[in-house]
Amino acid sequence: MNGRSRLAALAPLALSSLALGSLPLMAAPAQAATPKATCHVTQDAQNPDRFNVIGTGLTPGADVSIRQGTTTTFFTASADGGLSGTLKVASAGGPVTLQEKGGPTLSCGSVKQAEEQQTQDQFAKGFKDGFNLAKATCKAQAPQGVTAVDPNYEKGFNAGAAAAIAKFC
Repeated sequence: MNGRSRLAALAPLALSSLALGSLPLMAAPAQAATPKATCHVTQDAQNPDRFNVIGTGLTPGADVSIRQGTTTTFFTASADGGLSGTLKVASAGGPVTLQEKGGPTLSCGSVKQAEEQQTQDQFAKGFKDGFNLAKATCKAQAPQGVTAVDPNYEKGFNAGAAAAIAKFC
């Protein structure tokens, strides 16, 4: 086989492999642009008897249903694909789910999980504040304010202050 016939035989193979090889590269950006929806339940900071359902990664403007037990509430996703709805959900009502119209059902968690997370967050914030204040002053004086301090924050503050005093004072 001479050089010309070898080139003539290999040229179509090289071109076809280049053309086929670029197909997956062209498909990847479209797949990467598909949003990944998530949701979770948080306790309302202003009213501890209410809970917020937060959704992200939804299709902008999509109809969304939030369900707990037999109760369903409908919302519309915002222009950025987010959703924030405050609902009266019951502790005994079971898990909260979110579903974009035509999409899969997502589990957002439960009120119990949100309450536990709130407890952990308050304790952690109190521990950090107590540790930093006691480290600087060698005193375990809890902050005094007009509003009542969350009991979990207070427990965390006292634990953090005690840890800092034991380590630095």
